[in-house]
Amino acid sequence: MGGLLYKDFVSINGKKLVTVFSVLTLLLIVIKLIVAGVETPIGFMAENDNGEVFSFFEYLVSMPAQMLPIMMIGFISNWVPNVLKNDEKSKIHSYLAAMPFSGHTYIAEKYVFIGICIYTAFSLCMVWNVISMAFLPEGALLNILMLYSSVLIEFFSLTFIGASIEFPVFVAFGKEKGQMIKTAILEVIACFVAAYLFFGDLSVFEKLDIDLIIAWAETHAFALMFMAVISPLITLCVYYISYRISVRIYERKEREHE
Repeated sequence: MGGLLYKDFVSINGKKLVTVFSVLTLLLIVIKLIVAGVETPIGFMAENDNGEVFSFFEYLVSMPAQMLPIMMIGFISNWVPNVLKNDEKSKIHSYLAAMPFSGHTYIAEKYVFIGICIYTAFSLCMVWNVISMAFLPEGALLNILMLYSSVLIEFFSLTFIGASIEFPVFVAFGKEKGQMIKTAILEVIACFVAAYLFFGDLSVFEKLDIDLIIAWAETHAFALMFMAVISPLITLCVYYISYRISVRIYERKEREHE
């Protein structure tokens, strides 16, 4: 399985990604140290609705950590079909048929690889978040980043659920048809969102307040901690069920080809 994992790592330009994110992490640390060690000019101080004054530079430094999870989810969403598409292009199935590999091993490798990718992405997001929180004084920005880090486990658990849905679809229908189905589902969701924006009650968004969200999170800290503990367990169960479904689909396709 190690060879298959390395093959998929190379297929997503893993070495380049590791280099890029390593450099960006070091750059973020350097910028954070510079911002923390230099007194912020008065012209670059901002004030929120509660009258709290904070450094605009600190806010900018925190933005990469807040944007990183969305970017990583986009990467992973593309890697799920791509690792299967690359196998179709390289006709690796004919090679694997002559090797002591079963359908279980082949499909398990794909799930293990994406699982490693998701765990690595989660770890990187946590590292960036910790860097962003370093040297921050008590205040709204620190509270936002702490709230943000408290829901990262649930956020990436949803990523596992998404991969659990995508894998059987792409194994069953292939890259092109699977991508069409995925696009159709996303378009249906986009239509519902657009319909709500046009005809729904948007006043609920006017009541959203980050301070109220933070206060709610502090009040329900135990519930959030419980969700952080239980969501990975539920996710792993769903992921395993998805794996079993994908194995059955793959074995059925193999019998049809024979």
